[in-house]
Amino acid sequence: MIRTPLVVTLLILMLTVFAAGTPGDSDCGTAVDGLQMCLAPSGPNLQLALRNVGDHDLTLNLGIMLANGKVQLPDRVAIKFTDALGNTRVFKFGDKRYGNVGGRVDDYVVSLRVGSTYTLLLTLDQFWCQETKEFSIPLVSGDNYLTAEFEGSGATMVNGDMPGIKLMKFWMGKVDSNTLRLRR
Repeated sequence: MIRTPLVVTLLILMLTVFAAGTPGDSDCGTAVDGLQMCLAPSGPNLQLALRNVGDHDLTLNLGIMLANGKVQLPDRVAIKFTDALGNTRVFKFGDKRYGNVGGRVDDYVVSLRVGSTYTLLLTLDQFWCQETKEFSIPLVSGDNYLTAEFEGSGATMVNGDMPGIKLMKFWMGKVDSNTLRLRR
């Protein structure tokens, strides 16, 4: 008799801890054709989760890979940033360490089975705004707002040894994450 309440209490505690560590639908953007994005702070960084909430598997092209996959650059991810002064601009992913490419480039392919999540850890200095020539997202004093954007595409880097990649059915569309408020 004592075991049953203890087991039930432990089960409820485990479910509560698990649910607290998993972003819910309210913590994410609106799903588009089965793909949903969730943007959250992760210490001084950002965590972007791409979730397959649909009823069939998805294949995403997040950007490019260099050196046969050794370097992965999700350059199809952007951040719409509104600073505390009300100025809005779009920052695109652009890791400054890889400004010039002098070798093989492949598509950054991510497969998401139904119910799966792929998470990226990002930093504010990995984004740049072409319009304003800012090479990092500049948080200002007050409330700053960030919304991640992703636009899917098919294969764009078709190499001679991988011609079949252009036949893959990639997720196509545009999806936004939730809007994250960062106070500085």
